[in-house]
Amino acid sequence: MNNQTPNISEIEVEIIKMIAKEMPNKLIAHELNYSQRMIEYYISKVTKKLKVQTRVGIVSKAYQMKILSPDSLDPTNENGTDYTFQLYKNAK
Repeated sequence: MNNQTPNISEIEVEIIKMIAKEMPNKLIAHELNYSQRMIEYYISKVTKKLKVQTRVGIVSKAYQMKILSPDSLDPTNENGTDYTFQLYKNAK
């Protein structure tokens, strides 16, 4: 990260990656073992740090600031589970 990058914590980077994968807050909370309210808090902090207002803004700014790269959009987690499948499974 360069000098213009705000201080983004490791957990905030993980949340940004999950937002970029279009994961809803509920699934992010489940994956990270946090409450949904805590995820909302972190997202609020990130929007302020990046000076944006939306999840799309977070992802866009994260790419501009090199916090994200195309490689960070692998739709599977470290266990090989496809998040897309989980989204449909959890929606039922």
